Amino acid sequence: MDDFKRREFIKLSAIGFASIALQLNSISSYAQSANAHFGKWNSDTKLNWDAFLERLTKLAKIQHQLPWDQKIYTQKVKQLLLQCNFPEFENIKKEIEFYENKIPNQFEAASLHHEVDFQISLFQFEKGENISHHDHPDMTGVINVVSGNILTKNYSIEEQLSTTREIIKNGRKEVMQKCVIREIENEIFTNGDVSLLTAHEGNIHTLMPKEYTQLVDVFTPAYKPNSKTNWYTVNEDGFYKGRENVFEAEYLNESLSEIKTITLSEEKLNRYIGTYKISDENFIKVFRTDKQIVFERTRSLDTPGQKMSLLPYEDNKFWIEGQNIRFVFNSDNNNATESLTLCIAERKITAIKIK
Repeated sequence: MDDFKRREFIKLSAIGFASIALQLNSISSYAQSANAHFGKWNSDTKLNWDAFLERLTKLAKIQHQLPWDQKIYTQKVKQLLLQCNFPEFENIKKEIEFYENKIPNQFEAASLHHEVDFQISLFQFEKGENISHHDHPDMTGVINVVSGNILTKNYSIEEQLSTTREIIKNGRKEVMQKCVIREIENEIFTNGDVSLLTAHEGNIHTLMPKEYTQLVDVFTPAYKPNSKTNWYTVNEDGFYKGRENVFEAEYLNESLSEIKTITLSEEKLNRYIGTYKISDENFIKVFRTDKQIVFERTRSLDTPGQKMSLLPYEDNKFWIEGQNIRFVFNSDNNNATESLTLCIAERKITAIKIK
C-alpha cells in the first residue's frame, strides 16, 4: 500500500512539475515586475524579454518631453541592453536557429518588436557583408553586438556645402549634394559591446563585420512609412582642407530630385498584375487602378497592407510614388512575368509570382 501511494505521488508530482514548467516564463515576468515595483531592480539585474520591453517602453516615453536629452536616453538604453542575454530569449533564439543567408552579399534583418516610440531589430551578417555610410534622420540608435565583431565608423554633419551636380539614374534626375562630416568614432566592437548614435551626433555611420556577426538595434522613434535614409559616398582619400578627421561626402538630395515617368499601355500594365511571394509571412500584391498599377505589401494573403502607386520609367521598371524605391519586373523566356525585384537603397529583394 505504501509503495502504491509513493508511485502515485511521483506520478502526480511529475504532472504538476510539467504544468509549472509551462508557466515559468510568465512567473519569471511577474517576479521581475514585482521586483521592480518594490525597488529591487538595479543596474546588475538580469532582465528577461518581457521585463526588457517593459522598461524600454517606459523609457522611450521621455522623447515626448521636450527638451529630450538624447545622450542620457541612449546611455539608459545601453544599460538595459547590457542587462540582457539575448541569445537566451526564445524569440531571438528562434531567429538565430532558423537563420538563412537568403540574399548573398546582403545582411539579413528581422523585426523583434515595433511600436510608434521605438523598434528593435536583429541584424545578421556573413563575413564580407556590410552596410555602407548612411544615416537615421531624427532618430537615436543603440547597437548591441550579440556575437562576432564589427568595425563601426560614426560621423556628424559639420557643414552643408552649396556644391551640387545632376545625374540621370534609372530614368530619374538626381541631384547630388556635397557636405562635410567629422569622424567621431572608429572602433571595433565585439560581443557585448554597445555603440550609440543620436540625431545630431554620430548619426551617419557604416558597419563592417570582420566575421559572422549578429547585432540587436534599438531605434527611437520607430521608422515610419515616410522615413527616409540618406546614403553617403565619403571621400576617405584625405582630410577635407587638411582638417583632421574631417571628410567631404556626397548624398542624394531628395527634395531637388525628380522622377522621369513614361506612359504604358493597359496591355503592358496588365502583365504585372498578380501576387508575389517574398517569404511565408511577406507578400506583395500588384493590381490596377484606372491607368496605374498599385502595390500592397502584406504579411498574409488575407491581410490588407499599405498601398502605394508605381510610376513607370521603363517598360518593366517602376518607382514607388514618393519613395526612393524601385520595382523591376522580371520575365521568363516566353515574356511572361515570373518575379519582381524590390530595390531599396543597396538592398535587392526578390519576390516570386505565385498567381
